[in-house]
Amino acid sequence: MGLTLDRGRYYFVLNVPDHLFGKVLGRSGQPVRQIRQALKTADLTVAKRRAFEVEELKQAEWALLECGEEALAYEKYEAAKKVAEGRGFVFMPMSEILALPIEESIARIEAIMPDNKLAPHPVIQALLGTIPRALPTLSQILADYIELTATKHIRKSERQKHLWKLPRTRAVANFEVAVPERRASGINEITRADALKFRKWWATRVDSGETRAETANKDFGHLSQLFHEWCELKGHTEFNNPFAKMRFDKAVDPLVSRPAFSREWVSEKLLAKDAFEGLNFEAADALLAMVNTGLRPSEVLSCPLEDFCLSEEIPFIRVAPNGRELKQRHTAREIPLLGISLDAIKRIVARGGIKRYRHKASHWSSLVNKFLANNGLKETPDHTAYSLRHYVEDMLLSVGVDDRVRADILGHKYQRPVYGSGGGLPMRRAALAKIAL
Repeated sequence: MGLTLDRGRYYFVLNVPDHLFGKVLGRSGQPVRQIRQALKTADLTVAKRRAFEVEELKQAEWALLECGEEALAYEKYEAAKKVAEGRGFVFMPMSEILALPIEESIARIEAIMPDNKLAPHPVIQALLGTIPRALPTLSQILADYIELTATKHIRKSERQKHLWKLPRTRAVANFEVAVPERRASGINEITRADALKFRKWWATRVDSGETRAETANKDFGHLSQLFHEWCELKGHTEFNNPFAKMRFDKAVDPLVSRPAFSREWVSEKLLAKDAFEGLNFEAADALLAMVNTGLRPSEVLSCPLEDFCLSEEIPFIRVAPNGRELKQRHTAREIPLLGISLDAIKRIVARGGIKRYRHKASHWSSLVNKFLANNGLKETPDHTAYSLRHYVEDMLLSVGVDDRVRADILGHKYQRPVYGSGGGLPMRRAALAKIAL
């Protein structure tokens, strides 16, 4: 953008981009390399303000001019709206313009013929509403939805935000693979038939055993939520959600549950001398920290140094948000440390806390589960590192620990009204002492 002073008055000057040469026409109707427009002021401050407004308008006009036949309908529509607004009008389709009072229609016609010469083609299209209204594509509303719902994720760590976005991005990508003809269509053009085609695409994969119905249901859920919430936020409540009620019956999948390690396996295999030789110290100690606590891997690995409270009368680990969002509010808690878990946490603290796997529970799980498999430390093929959490739950149940205390230790939701502290650390320590190794 440039300003030039000519005979005491300011003019706006802007070079035409090379790729638009031949499309931007001057008053003579011939292509121009540069546009020049009088700002009708001798005041520099006023000139700068008007120049900014003129540039915004020209950029909007050029954006519409750039939209070729291959451009998305939504991009053309948005560009046309900006051009109309820049000229002081609300974008309307031609059918609505024809229904306006005559004086308003005349105002639009006059605006496209300043000085009895036709305005540039993009201005004519925008003011006469010859570009159809259009909504963004599914991939475009995903980007918009992420921005619109940003406040929901304030407490998430960057890793958690990434993991939240990932399945939604994958769901959109899967839909575009299954229904490619809707890749460039506005969401208002996605029909129930399109959604059912997507469902059939998933059904074929589930029937072949390539994947599980549970995986497909996640895609259906993410797309349904995306469509519904974006339309609610944007005020497009007139559309039916094509992805609603698409889920497969859960019975389609074979029942798979995470088994618990037996006490014998934990004591004789996992705690055997040199069982974790070849596994790095931080990964091994995080696993051992779970043995007498039932902590989730993410709860150990996201714990800052100051929340390993070893100098207290009852040493404990504090589970708190710490730069990440907790799974549920009731998961915040304090867990006493005993036996090999206390020893493991002492070693973690001596090394300065969790560093290598900080907020990287999925990386840790992948490494540890592979190590367990390669070293004969999986009790069955279905066992994983997380099975230690189920082991603790089973052991607490077997020794008769009260429901409330078990919920407080494991971070489960207690189904009855909660009163008092439930016995606090002393009672939790007494319960864990019954099973500690």
